[in-house]
Amino acid sequence: METLTDQPESPAAAEELAVLCVDDEPGILKALRRLLQDDYPVLLANSGAEAIELLRQDAGVGRIGLILSDQRMPEMTGVEFLQQARVLAPQALRVMLTGYADLAATVAAVNQGQVWRYLNKPWDDEALLLLVRDGLRQVSLQRDNQRLQALVQAQNAELKDWNQRLKQRVLEQTALIRQKNVALSQSNRELRDGLDSMMRSLACLLEMRDQRHQHHSLNTAALVTLMAEALELKPAEGETLRAAALLHGIGKLGISDELLSKDEERLNESQWREYLQYPVRGQIALEPIAPLRAAGQLIRHLLERYDGTGTPDGLAGEAIPLGSRILALAEYFDRQHSGAGLALDASLALVGAELGRRFDPVLFPLLVEAARELYRSFELDGAAGCRRELYPPSLWPGMVVLQDVYSGTGLLLLRRGTVLTGDSIQALKRYYDSDPPEGPVLVLCHS
Repeated sequence: METLTDQPESPAAAEELAVLCVDDEPGILKALRRLLQDDYPVLLANSGAEAIELLRQDAGVGRIGLILSDQRMPEMTGVEFLQQARVLAPQALRVMLTGYADLAATVAAVNQGQVWRYLNKPWDDEALLLLVRDGLRQVSLQRDNQRLQALVQAQNAELKDWNQRLKQRVLEQTALIRQKNVALSQSNRELRDGLDSMMRSLACLLEMRDQRHQHHSLNTAALVTLMAEALELKPAEGETLRAAALLHGIGKLGISDELLSKDEERLNESQWREYLQYPVRGQIALEPIAPLRAAGQLIRHLLERYDGTGTPDGLAGEAIPLGSRILALAEYFDRQHSGAGLALDASLALVGAELGRRFDPVLFPLLVEAARELYRSFELDGAAGCRRELYPPSLWPGMVVLQDVYSGTGLLLLRRGTVLTGDSIQALKRYYDSDPPEGPVLVLCHS
C-alpha cells in the first residue's frame, strides 16, 4: 500500500487531485503507475481493504479524486469495494476495470450509481488517459463550484447580516430624526407663540400711550387676518401681515405725547411731516429682528396712497405691496370705528369715499365682509346664556369674555368677545399672581 505521504511534495502537487489504483496483481498496478505518474499523483492498493484504509486517511482532505478498481479481487470484489468507497469518498469518481466475463456485474454497478465509468481489460492507454483527465477535471469543477457556492452563501449571509444591521440602524436613525423633528416642531411652536405673545403685549403697551385707540392694533390684526384668509394667502404671508398689524404703531414711540394726542386734521405742517415718519421708524425698529423684517417692510408702506401721492416712496397701485394695501384699509377703518366711535356703516362709508385715491378699491369688499364678521362677534349684550363674575380658578374653556380685562397696571389682557381657552385661563392665573386685575372676570356661560 502506498500512502499519500509517499508521494513527492511540491507546491503544485499539494493542489493536484490524486488517482487511487486498486488491483491484486502487482503488474497491473505498476503499469497503471507508469502510465499516470507523469501527470497525476498516484496511490496504489493491492486489495479492497488497503484501499479503504487509504480512503480513511484521505477523509477530510479529499485529495483522491478518482478511483480505478479491478472487479475480480480476493476477499472483496470491486463492486463491494466501490460500494464502501462511495460512502467514504463520495466526491471521488469510481471507474471499474473489468474483463469480458464480469461485464454483467459491472453494468449493474453502473446502473446502481456505484460506478461512473468502466474499462475492459486490456485497456487502451489513450482511452484510459482521456477518461482520467475528464474525470479529474469534472471533480475539480465540482469542487470549484462547491467552493464558490459556499463563498456565495457566506457572502449572502454576511450581506444579510449587514442589511439587517443597516435596517436597524436606519430605523434607529429614523426614530431619532422623528424625535428631533417633534422636539424641533415643539420648539418652533413655542418660539412662534412666544413671539406672538410678545407682539400682543407690545401692542397693548403702545396703546397705553393713546387712550383714544384702545384695542386698535388687536382689532386691525383681526381684520387683516380675515382678509388674508379670504384672499387665500399663504400661511407665512398671513402671519407676516398680522405681525405688521400688531406692530404698525411701533414707530410712534418717537412721537411726543402732545403730538400723538392731536387729531391728524389739527397738525400743522411741521408736525405733519414728523407724524408721517412713524412707518419708516417702525421699519427701522423691526429691521434687526429677522422674523419681523418682512412685517417691517409692510409697515414702511402703510401711508402710501393708491394714486401715488403717499409717502415715503410715492408708490402707486399694485406697486404698493399687497400686505400694505390690506393693512392701510383695516387700520384706517378701525381708527374711525373704534377710535372715533363711528357706527360700522359710517366708518365703511368713509373708507369707500377714499377708494381709488387712498385705498385699493378691489380690496374694499373684503374689508366690508371682515368688518361685519368681526364686529358682529363683539355684540354680546343680547347673547343667550348666564352672565357671571368669576376668578381664574372658576373659569372654563368656551366661556366668552363680556368686558375687557386689564392688569393692575393697565395692560390689556383679554378683550371683550374673547372665547376662553385652557392657555388663556392659565395666562390669566399668572397675571392674577403677578399684576392682578381689579375684581373678577365678567363672562358669558352657555350652560
